[in-house]
Amino acid sequence: MRKQRRFLGLIISIHLLLLSASFGSLSATEIWIAPQASVPPSPLHRAVDFLDMFDADAPWRKAAQAVTVFQLYGSYLEHAPQDQVDKIVKNLNERHIAIAVEAGVMNSPERINPACGGPAIEGYSTTARAKLISKKIKSAGGSIAYIAMDEPLWFGRYYKGRPGKQPGCRLPVGQVIDLVMPVLQAYREAFPAVRIGDIEPSGVAYQPEWQEELRQWLGGLYDRLGSSLAFMHLDVPFAAGPQQVTAARRFFHQLEVLRAENLIGDIGIIYNGMAKDRTDKEWIDSAKSHIRLFEQEYKFRPQQAIIQSWTLRPTHAMPETDPESLTGLVLYYAKQSRPGAK
Repeated sequence: MRKQRRFLGLIISIHLLLLSASFGSLSATEIWIAPQASVPPSPLHRAVDFLDMFDADAPWRKAAQAVTVFQLYGSYLEHAPQDQVDKIVKNLNERHIAIAVEAGVMNSPERINPACGGPAIEGYSTTARAKLISKKIKSAGGSIAYIAMDEPLWFGRYYKGRPGKQPGCRLPVGQVIDLVMPVLQAYREAFPAVRIGDIEPSGVAYQPEWQEELRQWLGGLYDRLGSSLAFMHLDVPFAAGPQQVTAARRFFHQLEVLRAENLIGDIGIIYNGMAKDRTDKEWIDSAKSHIRLFEQEYKFRPQQAIIQSWTLRPTHAMPETDPESLTGLVLYYAKQSRPGAK
């Protein structure tokens, strides 16, 4: 029965892709926003006006109307005071903007010899953290619509570690799936309708047998979750050079194949600047160049565009009238992707 459903999904998806190719995009790209947000001990940065975004008269009204999803970092929610979470959730509910949480989901292994992985490496977490984050959102009267897994395939399967630091476990794909399931189930118990998606770096496309292992990853999650992943977001470390752009193109095209097979829902691209950018203007200009590269030069049509930063810049999320702010970048993208938008 499952094979029949997948085959039917494949036929329908191919038909839709052909229609899209003939008549243009079937719907406008969803815009997600993810400003820098942190509280100690997180090493992430924080936009100076992050919490001001959730004032009733915050100057990003038009950008908010263009945004479908507001993505919060799990590391922020874990340590943020409840009153901050209350303010955020109340405002996003009033704006009818869905909440996504980007978080590590690999349950920290208790006994691995030699020691590897764990909280010292990105992508790992615990069920206790998932329950704490869920409780804070629920106590604020909110709901988590999406969980964006923080690169579990990369950090569980391919990451080797850094010299003198905790090594990566380099586990088989099936074992990575085993690690993520308890944390995902914790989120699902709190929010049964939550949709699970994944973020992975373009470097995956340089690994041996990556196409087969990506299919194994998505197929294995399909079987365990009972549905395909809601999305896959592509994280491109642009500062690493043109080889990462080449990898991103390979990855994107492979994701289109997998989407046609109903193994993922939507494909997204994270649009950001670079950590080495010295000013907010440089960062925004870098992000705009990345948008133009993928969507104008390469003609990519992602279903989701994630306007995101975790670096120092841009220092401000607002006002939207400032072209050097993150919400200003949202409006730039909306005008580029939605002709006639004001």
